[in-house]
Amino acid sequence: MAGKLEAARLKIDSLDRRLAALLARRFALAVPLLKLKGKPADPARERRVLANAAAAAGKIYAPAARAIFKEIIRQTKRLQIGRC
Repeated sequence: MAGKLEAARLKIDSLDRRLAALLARRFALAVPLLKLKGKPADPARERRVLANAAAAAGKIYAPAARAIFKEIIRQTKRLQIGRC
């Protein structure tokens, strides 16, 4: 049992590292966009991002994906206006 738990945790740790690296890439792409769009908020774009995340996650995980992507959007706006 402990071996299975540790194996699963190692897989999760690997995914976490990949997610963190992808988030860093996403932030690096999104932060400079403030100059192009003029303001941090773009409600229509945010709705599309949330809908895409929910669809990609599937019905069971859609609410969790929406919540996570809401936070990603919030943190991106903070980075864009220099509050981080």
